[in-house]
Amino acid sequence: MNKQKNNILKNDTADVGIGTLIIFIAMVLVAAVAAAVLIQTSGVLQQKAQQTGKEATAEVSSNLKIVSVIGNLNATTKAIQNFTVAVELTAGGNDMDFGQVVIKYIDDSGTDTMKNGSSANKTVFVYSDERIIGTANGVLSSGELGIVTIEPTTALVVRKKASIEIIPETGTMVLKEIVAPATWGTKEKIQLFP
Repeated sequence: MNKQKNNILKNDTADVGIGTLIIFIAMVLVAAVAAAVLIQTSGVLQQKAQQTGKEATAEVSSNLKIVSVIGNLNATTKAIQNFTVAVELTAGGNDMDFGQVVIKYIDDSGTDTMKNGSSANKTVFVYSDERIIGTANGVLSSGELGIVTIEPTTALVVRKKASIEIIPETGTMVLKEIVAPATWGTKEKIQLFP
């Protein structure tokens, strides 16, 4: 048998030079800059995502719920002069400061925008704690029942519609449409909702 010898040419010398060194350093620098940009961008995006998540949670979880709307009939004018609105937080809602809440009363003759106050001025509403957990402080907490009294500029007469909008500092606006009945009957308190 004849053995064939394979002669493999071994080249142990590397291509070393200043050009190769420059290319290597340039590749390392480009990779480092790209990594820095990616890390910085991901950090900014993470912060924005966390902030958006917190704001979205506040929007969803701080909703109010209107429990009832009672119209208080004025016997002289035979119209509803003011309303008593019972409100509470929905499940998981955050505490709500009624000093920052705005209420709008809208009917066919115009819009009244009201802020919290304690005077007889028609541009304010009065908030009181009805069912309290802790101390009465004008802040509606989970499990509490608040009473909002509003007195719009125009009275609600029979067969007319109106809307009550409660706009919290954070969270979703609550809109409740109310319709006066065809006749008041002998009642002084008219249940408009539920």
